[in-house]
Amino acid sequence: MNEEKFWQLIEQIDREALQDGDADAAVEPLTEALAELPVKDIKGFEECLAQALYRLDGKVFSDHAGDSGKSDDSFLYARCFVVGSGKATYDSVLADPTLMPDQTDAWLEELLSVAPEAWSEKTGRDTDEWDFTASVAYETGSNSAAWPG
Repeated sequence: MNEEKFWQLIEQIDREALQDGDADAAVEPLTEALAELPVKDIKGFEECLAQALYRLDGKVFSDHAGDSGKSDDSFLYARCFVVGSGKATYDSVLADPTLMPDQTDAWLEELLSVAPEAWSEKTGRDTDEWDFTASVAYETGSNSAAWPG
């Protein structure tokens, strides 16, 4: 999957539900759209997601994430919110880390479950059997070059 297709899929996220804080409802259309695609595209989506989150994994972004930047998990969920907000928001934050959301209600942890859930719907297998590993890790601190010292 290329980056353009990834961002087209991200546009399936219900922005109104996202802004209202209903993350499950926000990602549901994305999960449904992804489940219609071949398994290789579901895995490709996960790879693109990992890459996008990895690029936002750095001290400069964490420093501008308010309370979300003080915990590894919270910072990951804030980065998910940036990606889930779409390409324009993502590109803006990447270019200017001061635009990183600094409220703890700006999280989208549910984005991490979209590919495994779509894969489960597509294959009829349990999400516990999802065994895809992206080429980069998105856990906070994985992008060691962006965490000086």
